[in-house]
Amino acid sequence: MKQRIKTLDGLRFLAAMGVLWIHTWTKHGNPRCYIGKIDIADFLALGVNGVDLFFVISGFCMYYFYASKSGFYYHDFYRFIIKRWVRLSPAFYFATIIYILVGKYFYHYEINGLLNFLHSAFYLNYLFGQYTTASHFWTLAVEWQFYFTIPFLLIYQNKIGFKRTFLIIFGVIFFAGVVSVFAIKEQSDFLTGTLVFRATEFGCGVIAARLLIKDNIFFKYRPLWLLSFIVITYTGRVLISKPVLTLSYHYYNLFKLLGFTLMGVGFAGILYLSVTSVKWLNYVLGNKLFIRMGRVSYSFYLWHVLVYPFIVTFTISYLPFLKGISAPLVTTCISAIILYPISQVSYNLLEKPFLSIGNLTTK
Repeated sequence: MKQRIKTLDGLRFLAAMGVLWIHTWTKHGNPRCYIGKIDIADFLALGVNGVDLFFVISGFCMYYFYASKSGFYYHDFYRFIIKRWVRLSPAFYFATIIYILVGKYFYHYEINGLLNFLHSAFYLNYLFGQYTTASHFWTLAVEWQFYFTIPFLLIYQNKIGFKRTFLIIFGVIFFAGVVSVFAIKEQSDFLTGTLVFRATEFGCGVIAARLLIKDNIFFKYRPLWLLSFIVITYTGRVLISKPVLTLSYHYYNLFKLLGFTLMGVGFAGILYLSVTSVKWLNYVLGNKLFIRMGRVSYSFYLWHVLVYPFIVTFTISYLPFLKGISAPLVTTCISAIILYPISQVSYNLLEKPFLSIGNLTTK
C-alpha cells in the first residue's frame, strides 16, 4: 500500500465538517447572513456537498491504491470486496445497533430492529427506505454500489485500455441516468441517491488518481486553477438548488445529474491540486489537527447525527442570545468538540484493528 496522503485527511476533515454544518444549519431553520446584498449562507450551504466530496475521495482512493499495484485480476475481486466489508462494517454495524436502540427507546419510533439491522448488514438501507436506521446511512449503500463497479475498471483497463474501459463503464451509467429522467420523469427521484446519478463523482476521483499515477502535472497557474475548480463546484451546487430545479416540472433531475457531475469535476480538481501541493495547500490541509480529524472522519460521520440534535436543543434552550447564523456556528463547533473523542474511541476500537485487512479509508 502506498503511504497515506495527509492532504486527503485534510479534505476528509473539511467534508465531515461540511456535513455536520449543513445539518446543524438546517436544524436551526437555515438562518441567513448578509454582507451588503450578498448572502454568505448561500456559500456556506456548499457544506451539504461534503458527501459529494467524500464520493470523489473514495473514487480517488480505490483507483490510486489498487491501480498502483502490479495488476488487478478476476481472483482479486473477491479479496477486494472482503477487504472493503471488513474495513467498513464493524463500525457501521455497531453504529446501526446504537441508532436502533436510541430510536426505539429514546425517541419511541416504531422500529423493527431486526429488519432494520439486516437491511443495514447488506447495505440496502437506501433501496428500502422503510428500513432506514439513520438518514445519512444512504451514502454507504452508494459506496458499495461503487465497490462492485470499480474492480471491472481495474481488470479491463489492462485488456482494452483505461480510457476505453472508463468511458464504457461510466458512460453507460451516466446514459442510464439521462434515460431514467426521460423515461420515468420525476419518479427518477429515488435514483438520485444511487450510483446511477453519483457515478460521475466517483469517476472524477478516479481521473484525479490516474493523473497522479501517470505524473501528469500540467496545472501551471495553480491559484487560478484552484479558483476555477471552486467556481465549477459552486456552479454544480447551484444546479441542484431549488430555484433551478423548479425550472422544469418533469425533468428537473437532469439538473441534478449535471450538478453532481460538475461538483465531481470541481472537487476532483481541488483534490488533485491538494495532493500535489508542496506549498500552502499542503500546509493548510496537512496540519496536525486536520490530519487527526480526517483520520477519524468515518466514525465522525457515522456518529454525528446522534450528537448534533442534542446540541441544537441545548443551544436553543441555554444560549438564547445567539441569533441568526451564530447559533448553528456555535452548535457545529460544540458538536465537533464532543464528536472528536467519540470518533477517536470508535476509530481505535472499531476501525484501527481492521486496517491491516481493509487498509484503505474512504471516510
